[in-house]
Amino acid sequence: MNKWIGSGTVSEEPVIRYDGDKASFVAFTIMTKRNTKYEEGKQMVDFVDCKCIGHNAEFAKNYLRKGKKIEVTGPLQSGFYKNKDGAKVYTKTVLVEELVFAETKAEEDARKETEQTPPPAAPDNSFMEIPEGIDQEMPFN
Repeated sequence: MNKWIGSGTVSEEPVIRYDGDKASFVAFTIMTKRNTKYEEGKQMVDFVDCKCIGHNAEFAKNYLRKGKKIEVTGPLQSGFYKNKDGAKVYTKTVLVEELVFAETKAEEDARKETEQTPPPAAPDNSFMEIPEGIDQEMPFN
């Protein structure tokens, strides 16, 4: 069985492409996180190329934007092409059969607001100047 299921974030604006003079398709890439981490909590990610045709292409063209979280299902297709140097470049692409949003509009807005909010300033751990004569006011002297 050839079925890829994944979720991730659209990493670039979807692009309408033409297959010769035939019907168009929409291509985009999603960034998916792996379950493993490396180097002090840094998340490993993969970039997965996706291709939509038919109804899914129309949906992707109208509603997908960079940063949108989505879930994708479909067969994984392999292929290759020769680059300008004549070397074979192997590709893996998901032919999207199912495409759904992975977050609501409210969740997306809240996430974007959180991403744009600067982190809180670090507390000031510098020493305070002690006023002259304060040692006479201390009850334990």
